[in-house]
Amino acid sequence: MPLVVTTLETQIKNAFTAAFSAKNSTPEASIDLLASQLALAIDTYIKSAQVNPGQVVIGTGGGVPGPVTAATVSPGQLS
Repeated sequence: MPLVVTTLETQIKNAFTAAFSAKNSTPEASIDLLASQLALAIDTYIKSAQVNPGQVVIGTGGGVPGPVTAATVSPGQLS
């Protein structure tokens, strides 16, 4: 599934709403709740990315001048 920014945005808003509306909560507990829910939202968002085997990837390599082009492989092609 492709990354959907609006889904992440909704989860972030929900995390802030939960942290600000927590009843009988200390500031530290609210911060802990917010951090936990934000971490979960970001983790879920990143894990929802879809990588297609054979997809061309262009980026920069450490210490290599200029762009680096590579391709992903399916797990069966790893040696």
